Amino acid sequence: MQPAYFAGRKTAAAVLSTALLTAAGCSSDVSTQGGGVTRPTAGAVATQPSAAGTVAPIVPRAAGSGSTTTAITPTPTTTATLPSPGAAVLPLPAGAAGKPALPTGMVTPPPMTMTPVAGAAAPTGMTAMSNIPMATGDAPKLPEIKGECPEFKDGTIMVAGHKSIVIKAGPAGKGGPLLFYWHGTGSSASESARFPGNNEIVAAGGIVAAFNGSQSSKTGGDCSGTGAHNIADFDAADQIAACAVKNHGVDPRRIYATGCSAGGLQSGCMAQMRSSYIAAVAPNSGGVVSSRPWQDMHTPAVFTMHGGSSDMVIVTFSQTSATFDMAAKSHGGFVVNCNHGGGHCAAPADLQKSAWQFMKDHPWGAKSPWASALPAGTPSYCKIF
Repeated sequence: MQPAYFAGRKTAAAVLSTALLTAAGCSSDVSTQGGGVTRPTAGAVATQPSAAGTVAPIVPRAAGSGSTTTAITPTPTTTATLPSPGAAVLPLPAGAAGKPALPTGMVTPPPMTMTPVAGAAAPTGMTAMSNIPMATGDAPKLPEIKGECPEFKDGTIMVAGHKSIVIKAGPAGKGGPLLFYWHGTGSSASESARFPGNNEIVAAGGIVAAFNGSQSSKTGGDCSGTGAHNIADFDAADQIAACAVKNHGVDPRRIYATGCSAGGLQSGCMAQMRSSYIAAVAPNSGGVVSSRPWQDMHTPAVFTMHGGSSDMVIVTFSQTSATFDMAAKSHGGFVVNCNHGGGHCAAPADLQKSAWQFMKDHPWGAKSPWASALPAGTPSYCKIF
């Protein structure tokens, strides 16, 4: 059974379709009748004739751009079929020794030691938090704190122009993880309560930060094309991450992201655009519509979950997952792909538990303990990519 917040997926599909029609300014592949929106057939791509007579994906026009459109040619097998909302991505600056330079304001945090949860027992086939591998190599590069830090306690906070971020926090100073949760189109931050790792994160002194829609006062690109979240929301995530490490004692090597549908796409986007501090991600019916440049040389560990050929709401999420998996693999990351075959955002409970275990087992910079074989308890349909 699919989660309740996706029972209205037809409504979400209509919202997605309308957003794409408005952005593309074309009706050759999608029709409207009686005020409704007819969803394109599975695998269809909104297109326009190019000057050469070939067909190219339509890219959304920026406000006030007139009739000009720009076609982006997707890379075969590595780019999903929905056009990106067109957010510009800055190239990586050159750094010393052939490595990209850190973005302005990024700093390296001091090493921290994680305190295990007393008496915490791991489920059969799972690893207790006290036994997860320690990260090696360079430390994550956290953003610089800008302005006043929020107080990390249960409730809703406003950070860096984002008006509604729901926080669940455990005791400070214990070195727990930080999890960013991004909800799907038409849902809310309450969706994060379904993630199985929440209680363990809080018990370990960690923080769950669930963004409640795209309420940033800033403008920016959009990773999903739905408006559910905004790239500028990552500015708020930067402040939360930096402040959580400094003031709450969160382990800087254990900062993760997950989400469903549009939130799953936001998670994949965050993995690339904030690879300097995200340790691992687990998109649920997500990935990326089109791959973006990585922020730095580090690649977060990736655990993608999708529902196969029936996992489609405008885009086919098995394809967006594969696009993300290929990008991470090509950048040197460790990737596990799980096709549960159950449709959109319908990851079974045991799969979601494995996703949380995967994140725990992959702190920033650690060599994957899953590389030789997936651990006991991982669903058989999960494969190393």
